[in-house]
Amino acid sequence: MTFFYVVAATGAIGHTAPVDSPGAVRDQLAARQREVLDDLLAGRTPPGFDAAGTTATTRVLHHKRSSAAHHAAPELDLLPDWRARFHAWAGQHPQQGCAHDDVRAFLATIGAGWVRLHEVYDGRRRLALTRIDGRRVLTVGLGSQIWHLTRRTWKRSST
Repeated sequence: MTFFYVVAATGAIGHTAPVDSPGAVRDQLAARQREVLDDLLAGRTPPGFDAAGTTATTRVLHHKRSSAAHHAAPELDLLPDWRARFHAWAGQHPQQGCAHDDVRAFLATIGAGWVRLHEVYDGRRRLALTRIDGRRVLTVGLGSQIWHLTRRTWKRSST
């Protein structure tokens, strides 16, 4: 046996708004939840919410989203200050899919080199030439192994 509890936003106690079907109520609730989540992720305070609590919740949600992206793409650690950059990007771009989709969209804003690096880590590409910490790095992926190769410059000391 299924019970549905309907609470009216307006009206006297004991009176509820007419409900067409339980599916319509679920759809309305899902739409409202999505609106609240979109506001929180964008850093806006949804109507009826506390501003201080909203700021803390936004920080937690951005950290959760960036942690999921890091889990999907551990190579993000190679990108300087990536978490702060990701949070700034995430505030402007609502999540459209899974963490892998987030990573691809985020890296596309950074540059093609980082997209190629992600593809090496994903196994869709064997080589990528990128710039990490100001140095050109050739990333090679073979099987489950990943190598970052840099050109060494040898200085010969005069003796």
